[in-house]
Amino acid sequence: MTDMKVLILGCGYTGLRLVDRLTQDNIRVHVTNRSGDIPGLSAFPFAHDLDTDPVLPPAAAYEGVTHVLSSIPPDQQGNDPVAVHLLSTLEKLPLQWFGYLSTTGVYGDSQGAWVDEESSVQPQSVRSQNRVHAETQFLQSALPTHIFRLPGIYGPGRSILDRLEKGTARNIFKPGHVFSRIHVDDIVQTVYQSMLNPQPGSIYNVADDLPSEPSTLIEEGSRLLGIQPPAVVAYEDAQMSPMAHSFWQECRRVSNSKIKTDLGIQLLHPSYREGLQSILNMETS
Repeated sequence: MTDMKVLILGCGYTGLRLVDRLTQDNIRVHVTNRSGDIPGLSAFPFAHDLDTDPVLPPAAAYEGVTHVLSSIPPDQQGNDPVAVHLLSTLEKLPLQWFGYLSTTGVYGDSQGAWVDEESSVQPQSVRSQNRVHAETQFLQSALPTHIFRLPGIYGPGRSILDRLEKGTARNIFKPGHVFSRIHVDDIVQTVYQSMLNPQPGSIYNVADDLPSEPSTLIEEGSRLLGIQPPAVVAYEDAQMSPMAHSFWQECRRVSNSKIKTDLGIQLLHPSYREGLQSILNMETS
């Protein structure tokens, strides 16, 4: 690991948690974001707005890099900025591993049935269609590609606990409609284990053990906070944005068996119950 050096493209919420984990093991890390400024980190700019020329990372960003993770979504036109602007540069590097954070939305609606990495991709939304295109570009490239398909991400500062405390949580009920989710630290440990055990061409679902109705999540969060849950709103009566509405058009249960068998992952937070309790413990300690 002393020879390992990681570049995280688009270092946001998940990327910063990964930085913390890597630096614990004295692994060197470079990151990019739009401004090229993250206090305490070796950060470089990568900006790719549609109406201006792209600002690309300088050569120093790639120096000595062995592992690259992209957490950047496709742009408003559906193009992946890394594939468009950086792919040729990345393909020239002596990379041992390249990872891409995608979405379980690529499976579309399974009407609540379980999906795994062998399930066909049937993306319904344009966003998910763009993700399939990006996955394909990376898998067909010369990069040692690993795809991580993620459901809803939660963790400290970004969970139902925060929305309940702010009074913005909506208790929408649609009988039998479940979502999968994953704690950010379980994404981090899965990506890290993959970095240590490269298997180019691999696709991994990164989800917890318990897909569930959103109302159960709200009830548990309310119990932990010692408050009454928000009033239930029937799905048919809920006013929501087109994007929010699109999420409710798909129902699937995401299998995580592969990360356990191939990478030896033992989830830190097997369900939202352990995950929310952990967040609360952290916030009150």
